Amino acid sequence: MTRIGLLSDNHGRLRALKQAIGALRRRGAEQLIHLGDFCDSLYPRDPKAVLRVLMKNGVLAVKGNNDHIVEKRLTLKNGRDGGDPAGVRTWLRQIPVRIVDGDLCFAHSLPFESIRSFYEPIDDGSTRKAADVFHKTPHRILFCGHSHLSVLFRLNGGRVSREPLPEDRPLELHPSERYIIVVGALELGCCALYDRQKGVYEPVRIF
Repeated sequence: MTRIGLLSDNHGRLRALKQAIGALRRRGAEQLIHLGDFCDSLYPRDPKAVLRVLMKNGVLAVKGNNDHIVEKRLTLKNGRDGGDPAGVRTWLRQIPVRIVDGDLCFAHSLPFESIRSFYEPIDDGSTRKAADVFHKTPHRILFCGHSHLSVLFRLNGGRVSREPLPEDRPLELHPSERYIIVVGALELGCCALYDRQKGVYEPVRIF
């Protein structure tokens, strides 16, 4: 797929999720990838409704910390071997921590196979964690969520910089550089489109 729609952190809010799916499809997204926290662990929003929207629209997803908590709560409430008539717990259990496609990686936060990866934000206002991710992984571009505010980390010539993402124009990603892009939260109106053939990242505002 060439044009990838990126969504993250709607926290059970169906309206924002549906608006983003529609906006990205209209811009030509061929594949949609949700970067986690499609469920919410603090408010009683129905995870079945989110599941139906994601499945109906063929959205791939990685697991966020809220999705992990909802999965564990359903396991404790209904038991490990039964009590899952809507299949929500089963579906959450099989959601991966990350998706790797060539030189691209998609994760909720840290791109590692551990529970810590759900919870620890890459963006703490410094470049320290981003530099560690660049050092420990081979991915040219990591797309992630969790921190809610859009930000870009760039590795160029051994130097890591932290930069604001433009909200009103596409950004060309240079093939000789490596990037970590925090897409931003759907509940704040943020999603994005990445054209891997052109190497262009386009922020999309839904409200």
